[in-house]
Amino acid sequence: MDNSQNAIAVVYKKHWQKLYIHAYNLLNDGESAKDMVNDVFCSVLENTERLTAEDDLLPLFFVMVRNRCIDHLRHQNVVHRNAERYLEELYTDWTVKEYRDYEDKINRMQESIRQMAPQMRTVVEEFFLNEKKCAEISEKLRISDNTVRTHIARALKILRKQLKIFF
Repeated sequence: MDNSQNAIAVVYKKHWQKLYIHAYNLLNDGESAKDMVNDVFCSVLENTERLTAEDDLLPLFFVMVRNRCIDHLRHQNVVHRNAERYLEELYTDWTVKEYRDYEDKINRMQESIRQMAPQMRTVVEEFFLNEKKCAEISEKLRISDNTVRTHIARALKILRKQLKIFF
């Protein structure tokens, strides 16, 4: 490990939490804040040849974290705008009958989910409605990840069979 990498390691150990708080204050999202800080450290480690011995690294890291967060927020705004445009285009020309048919499909899907075995229903609701990861569901229900994945696969098979129009 050369001097630049040692200096980066020292900044990481000593100031990671401050940089995380800085990112969290900008993003208001813990996971994204961790990602931004770690991405900055990885980026600097990949480009250590551009650093000089005189560089004060902490201010550099604060600026890099801020810039990375701004880029992330801009990207999220673009994604959100595109989703809004897509929804507007998708639903603006619907007739009353199309809305009723859509509502009927949703009701049939909900009824299909209600008829599933209790554990499968819980897995489906946690995975699709609450956006939980398989590991979180398996931990909560005290079943293996593979069992969670099997429940999801079987549930999708049931839904596809019962709601061919929807899938």
